[in-house]
Amino acid sequence: MKYGGFIFGASEDHQKQQRNGIKALAKAQSAEVKWFTEDEGRQKRDTEDREELQACARYCRTNNATFTLSSLSGFTKRKWQGLTWLKHQVEMHDMTIAVADDETISKGSLHVLSAAADIQRKRVAQTSKAALDDIKRRLDAGEEVIAKRSGKKVDRLGLRENISESGKLGNQAQAKLAAERDADVWPLIEKYLTQGLGYNAIARQLNLTETPTPNQKARYKRDTLGVWYASTVRNIVLRRNK
Repeated sequence: MKYGGFIFGASEDHQKQQRNGIKALAKAQSAEVKWFTEDEGRQKRDTEDREELQACARYCRTNNATFTLSSLSGFTKRKWQGLTWLKHQVEMHDMTIAVADDETISKGSLHVLSAAADIQRKRVAQTSKAALDDIKRRLDAGEEVIAKRSGKKVDRLGLRENISESGKLGNQAQAKLAAERDADVWPLIEKYLTQGLGYNAIARQLNLTETPTPNQKARYKRDTLGVWYASTVRNIVLRRNK
């Protein structure tokens, strides 16, 4: 058995802990580990711009190896993002997954776990909105509101009276910008799809023609590699087909 052991960006001590966790799992499974270690800070990048992560995934695909993490905690900014990325690897590449500190995360369970995490994320968002709406109602009624965490008096919710509406407008603006970026490259992707190319093949073609990636067009302040991946193409196709 082969493992692609991925050590995500963290402090040196934390990375040692990750390595020990994967070693213990590999020993129990009599697996040979090829290591991929990410520099600290790289874990804050989008998954498509994390060189070692992509290299590890590529190794696992081409060597019938299991993509292995010590823990999902810290792998991405949010747990649901990590589960979604892993689910895409299973769906697109039939990849086998192992997480040392959580044996429930596997190739067979990821679809359910990812869906459950997404439901939880939406539930938290709804709860937060309900709490803000309640604070706004009490402020409008002239009631005194004390913040639970800081113990300070709340005089207003923010620069705008309707924070939820502000967030909604912000999300709509980002969605519009993403749609505009997708529209630029969609004719090319659509042409490749009609030719029978899969996501991996399309990504290769876009890299060969040096087509700018969505992250490059967005001009984020963070570093971006400007490399197309199958997951990037897949996300555009899914958005266009909504």
